[in-house]
Amino acid sequence: MAVNPLQIMKLKTQLNDFRKRHPGFTRFIMAIRRKGLPEGSVLDVKITTPDGETMTTNFRVEAEDIEFVSMISELG
Repeated sequence: MAVNPLQIMKLKTQLNDFRKRHPGFTRFIMAIRRKGLPEGSVLDVKITTPDGETMTTNFRVEAEDIEFVSMISELG
């Protein structure tokens, strides 16, 4: 898979815009980065749509997940 530098630049711009729109989420992620997210941690996600429907899921963090997130964080 070839890396498109223009797509990377666009992704970085969108990531910066996301950080500006959602500073609380950014602080949350930074706190996790400082503390760490050890293998075996459980990540719970809940989404509530505007009409009140909720969707939830969770997963246990594996070593491969930590490596993947580390690679992504190097982009920004």
